[in-house]
Amino acid sequence: MIWRPKEGGMWDPSIIRHDGEYHVFTMYRKEGDPSHGHCFMATSEDGVHWQDRGVVLEEREREKGYIFFKCFVAHCGDRFIMDHGVARPGAQDPLRFYESGDLRHWEHITSTIPDTRWYASPGRWDHMYILPKEPGNHEAGYWGHVVAVAKPELPRGVGMMESDDGREWHVLPPAPVEWGDTPPRDFEWGGCERIGGKYYLIGGTSGYVCQGYSMYTFVADYPCGPFRPDAEAYRLSGSSKDCVAWLAAWARGKDNELLVSNYASVAPGDNHAPWMLPLRKPVVGEDGHLRLAWWPGNRTLKGENLALEKDNLALPEGDGKSEYHTAWLNSDFNLDEGVVVEGAIRANADAPCPAAGFLFDEGTDQTMALLLGIGAREGRETHIGRLRPDGQGGLEFLSQDVTGSGCATVTGIEDGRTYGFRLLVRMTFFELYVDDMLVQTFVYRPASGRIGVVARGARLEVAELKAWRMSLPASK
Repeated sequence: MIWRPKEGGMWDPSIIRHDGEYHVFTMYRKEGDPSHGHCFMATSEDGVHWQDRGVVLEEREREKGYIFFKCFVAHCGDRFIMDHGVARPGAQDPLRFYESGDLRHWEHITSTIPDTRWYASPGRWDHMYILPKEPGNHEAGYWGHVVAVAKPELPRGVGMMESDDGREWHVLPPAPVEWGDTPPRDFEWGGCERIGGKYYLIGGTSGYVCQGYSMYTFVADYPCGPFRPDAEAYRLSGSSKDCVAWLAAWARGKDNELLVSNYASVAPGDNHAPWMLPLRKPVVGEDGHLRLAWWPGNRTLKGENLALEKDNLALPEGDGKSEYHTAWLNSDFNLDEGVVVEGAIRANADAPCPAAGFLFDEGTDQTMALLLGIGAREGRETHIGRLRPDGQGGLEFLSQDVTGSGCATVTGIEDGRTYGFRLLVRMTFFELYVDDMLVQTFVYRPASGRIGVVARGARLEVAELKAWRMSLPASK
């Protein structure tokens, strides 16, 4: 939604801040190249507006058909350490390490392969998130959480290494996972971080609890486990049917602020040239669950103020023709530039299965709708899908995505309560926050830049509406 290289295609961005700038490192496929053979870097002063800096590294064995996979970069003492996975014919198991003093020039240190005492070989021995053993004390050494596959006779766990200096790493047995009633699964990890005395490990996979690619949260008291699936808020982000948003990863911002980065495809399952999404702020509530929230630094997304035809809307319950009632906020936003819409939303239920939310124009025959369930937290769900004529003068809804039980994202709103919302729409993407908490990132097929509101079985009031053009270069 906010950045991708001007040429070629990126995948799996990782972000670190140094010397007053955010740096993003990604797998990179040059224009016309069918595979990701390089590491690309871009920089930003604010974490929103990015400047391409170009290729900083090439996979060492490209002539053998090896592919550069996801990297992580960590500040280790007086140097930076990068590790990245490599896909070779038949396996994905070399893990390479580089060091740099300036994040631009990298020197190869070593390459490792799985230790066959604990890990499958050939198998997967991929990117590794580096976590200081003691915050602020580099002399204490580092933990590494590796994307790995345990030997078939061993339980599924989390690949582990440790190091005194970040340069030389020693393989450890997998950290155990106490799965309980949650189905075991191998994940690719977005890293492990320490928050409030607990360790939060985030990992992604598809075709698991739901069909689409999603991120999941594991919690432990110690960095080497045992980890436990956070069953009540297990799905941190992602979609239930289509693969849209991909591997999220921990990131570091100004004053060592903890953030989460992610990226998404312009259409379901399309991995040709995805876009990086706005950075998110991780929040752990009093209940101990990890959730994703609006990052205040994203305020620099808001550019020129845009005039709206109305600053408030109300939808009555019922005209006798359809259970769905709709209204448009505007005539046509420029989606190539993007728009940020903010306001207040309040819904009062009038019928069974009430819901309210937002519309995105896909043409005369259908619209994409995001429907926030209305009611108590237990049992309510947020659905995204298409509204289309039902052949009887009304509309029918076909759900494509659902957020409900076991999800950390917003599942709906309470009856009669007023919430603030923030809606980002650009190109094919939309992303919604309610009271600053992430609802969903999804894609649609815009026929115009019209954005609207919708209610089902409820009276809806939308007030204090404001809109801004995104302060981003026009999309290519």
